[in-house]
Amino acid sequence: MKGLKLFGDYAFEFIVVTVLVAISALTVIFFVPVTVGVTGYFKNDINTRRFKDIFVTIGRNWKILIFYTVFQLVIIVFPVLNIYFFNTHPDNINYFVLAVCVIALLVGVIYLATAPTVIVNMNLKFRQLIYNGIMMLFGSLWRSLLAVLIICGVVALIIFYPYAVPLTLYVSPLAISRLMAENFYHLKAKALNISVFELKSKENQDDYLDEKGAVRRDNMENKNEKD
Repeated sequence: MKGLKLFGDYAFEFIVVTVLVAISALTVIFFVPVTVGVTGYFKNDINTRRFKDIFVTIGRNWKILIFYTVFQLVIIVFPVLNIYFFNTHPDNINYFVLAVCVIALLVGVIYLATAPTVIVNMNLKFRQLIYNGIMMLFGSLWRSLLAVLIICGVVALIIFYPYAVPLTLYVSPLAISRLMAENFYHLKAKALNISVFELKSKENQDDYLDEKGAVRRDNMENKNEKD
């Protein structure tokens, strides 16, 4: 029964997140804030996260999201539109513009992978976001490369096979948020001069206790359900 319930939770979550991200993508301007909100949602495990976490994350970070959204719209949307135009109208191709678009798109993809995790975990200004977004790459180069490749794959689908994109709207944010969260843990642990295991153990303990050091009610309810 527990496995069936977990499957149901993931299936329902898949539908809700996919629809929400798809709607935000259609509006374009809300896609970036929703991406950050979904990253905040996926920060918690399946038993504790709630859909309202998406909107709470957006509301908590609305100031930095204004600047970050404008940045991403300029550096991703316009290059994608240009590349799509050149792909469908090869006679009008301009290789210089195409090269600039590819470089800009790569930069945008990097920040689309790293910045949401930085925003969710840190209180910072836009200039600090630009710096820390690059630094996130060095938490683990292979995880960063994998996250960038996932986004590049989605962008490629948008350009060449747009009808397949909805299948990626849940898996991609989930995978990228997990990869970047590990990068964040490694960088934070290095800064604190402790192991990643010690850092996670401390955070789990903090999550289990309330601000007065008592066991949180929701954790007791989860424990009773397991028993």
